[in-house]
Amino acid sequence: MSDTGGGVISRNTEYLLIETIRQVGVSNYSLIARLTGLSAETVRYKVNKQLSKLGLGILVNIDYAQLGFTMGMLVVKPDQNAGRTWLDRASYLILISKVMGQEKYVCLYALPNRFKKKYLDSIAELQKIGLIDDFESSEISWIRYPPMRSEFFDLDAGRWKVDWKRVDMTQSEMGPTSHLINADAKIDYIDTKILRYMQEDPTISPSKIAKNLGANARTIRYHYAEHVQKGKLILGNNVRWTKGLVPGRTPEIMQIAVVFRNLEPEELNSVRKLCNKIPFTLLEAAFENRGYFAFMDVPLEYFHETMSYLDRNTAVIATKKEMIIVDPTKTQFLNVPDELYDKERGWRLLQSQSQVAAPVQTSTTAIETDDLI
Repeated sequence: MSDTGGGVISRNTEYLLIETIRQVGVSNYSLIARLTGLSAETVRYKVNKQLSKLGLGILVNIDYAQLGFTMGMLVVKPDQNAGRTWLDRASYLILISKVMGQEKYVCLYALPNRFKKKYLDSIAELQKIGLIDDFESSEISWIRYPPMRSEFFDLDAGRWKVDWKRVDMTQSEMGPTSHLINADAKIDYIDTKILRYMQEDPTISPSKIAKNLGANARTIRYHYAEHVQKGKLILGNNVRWTKGLVPGRTPEIMQIAVVFRNLEPEELNSVRKLCNKIPFTLLEAAFENRGYFAFMDVPLEYFHETMSYLDRNTAVIATKKEMIIVDPTKTQFLNVPDELYDKERGWRLLQSQSQVAAPVQTSTTAIETDDLI
């Protein structure tokens, strides 16, 4: 593969680029160039052109603990006869996934800690007014985002090439982890906008954000440096295989939500290590009530192998495990709900009805921009 300057770039450099993006993000091409030995122009080309051709995109993972948020999982069974959808009335969701072939949703939420009780009361109210039949909530104690296992990805073909023996030999657990704590929210209006724009376009710069907001560029740069970066509001950047989810085409992936309940400490430790080493795990979390959750994007060609691998390694706790197949065409990863932040009052629990709209899905594609840090 050729550099834009005429040199030849080895596959090792390609893998190094992916790992570097995971560490520092994609908004500063000069920094990536210094860390990889590539030219800034080559980095720009690869991020904006080649990653998407390979079916790879970027996810910006927010550290909700640093925002002063609590997190949890909701399992919701809507009322099929209700004229409106319960999703029109539910706020602070960061993942929505619908179970394949059932009227059932598995969702994650993240919201200011002080709203925790009122939030669950608002979901219970949806049950009272007939929008949902039943729901279950589990509070999250930590959440982790395993990195893309690039050693199992063929960059020439743009497809996975998994050696399960090598997977089994993986010893160390990987990925940035957020431990949820009871704390007050430490974020302001401008911070919410910066985070939302970065989730929509991981390559965006503070000056481009300032232009979009009609704000002073120095103000945005200050908030980015002092609040977002120093406050560690971004937990990390993940590279994600998106080729299996091309809009308008039949998905080439199966999405799996693996839920374990009532685990003993050693069992939780075991399933945590197991799911973390599977190359297709996007996120994993542990619950306060001795439970565990993992969400996976599994290519169709590896679906049966992945299911068999999970079954073999969890046979002794099979009664504590639930394997949920969700519909990838209806899964949404959502951005920080900046629309719920009021400049004077801070976070609000619910949107006014005039603000209710379809949620904005988090971008996982590389988008070209000429305005960089």
